[in-house]
Amino acid sequence: MIRLFLDNRTAVLLLLPFIIGLYVIGTVFSVDQEHLQRANGMFFYPTETGGFWTYFIQSFLILSNAVLLNAVFNSHEFLDKNTYIISLIYVVMTPMFVPLNQFSPVLFAHFFIIATLSVIFHLKQNTDGKMTVFNAGVLISFAIIALPYLLILIPFILIMNVIIRPFLWRELFLCLAGMSIPLIYYFSYLFLFNQFQFHWSFPNWSFHQYSKAWNEYPMAILFFILLLISLFSLGARMLKSSLRLKKQIQMLGLLFTALIIIGSLDFYLSGTLTYLSLAIIPLSYFLTYAFLSKRSGILANIFFYLTALYSFVKFFISFT
Repeated sequence: MIRLFLDNRTAVLLLLPFIIGLYVIGTVFSVDQEHLQRANGMFFYPTETGGFWTYFIQSFLILSNAVLLNAVFNSHEFLDKNTYIISLIYVVMTPMFVPLNQFSPVLFAHFFIIATLSVIFHLKQNTDGKMTVFNAGVLISFAIIALPYLLILIPFILIMNVIIRPFLWRELFLCLAGMSIPLIYYFSYLFLFNQFQFHWSFPNWSFHQYSKAWNEYPMAILFFILLLISLFSLGARMLKSSLRLKKQIQMLGLLFTALIIIGSLDFYLSGTLTYLSLAIIPLSYFLTYAFLSKRSGILANIFFYLTALYSFVKFFISFT
């Protein structure tokens, strides 16, 4: 299956809905139907419905995000040929972390982070970047509205804007202005309609309860094994890459650092990996180079298939 997606065959994208359908079936017949009581975004209320529209919206978002993430990879020349393995990585790993039977703003945050990357990668050394950084600020602001904990990303996004091109104060303020506009409109809406209150609250975090998170540990272990394999192959790849590709990888590495901090901290405090799913976005790019590496390709294949197997089997295993 991996070889099919590594080739330049657009038709393999037609397999993605069937793969997502398997996860929907697994979720429906899951032995653990517990819903996560998390702090949702400003526009979202907690929901515990597992009806048709919940499954459809969550599945559609995963499919859309996978295709968009793959399109960004191909359009910005991370490889000298098109490949569709990124979409497979995202579709296989995301349902492991994000429940399909509960409407969640996390996948909306995925979408806007991917869209932000698409915009930022258009920055060039010798072209005007004012409109680009402004648009990037607007998009990441929507991600923050969907998931307020992504406020941590603001300094990282500002640094990402200056990795490819020189630092300019004007562009810095334009990016911050872009971030502020959606939030200003949102708070204005609350004020005008006498609803000036948050629709979300910070979760009632308690320190990690180990007995309630046994099913999460294999996911975390597989995730970090794939990360180590990816970093090993990525280091070798960067030695012979173009300067622009190196800078793009640096930007992804910076984003990954922020997302892994958010996800790891949340896992330590709450025992869930929902927010760690955000780190799948840059990881899918890193892992692609591992599949193409002669040294680490076999290991990457083995552990990815193990991840795919566990991502489905976990629905039928109860650790509590």
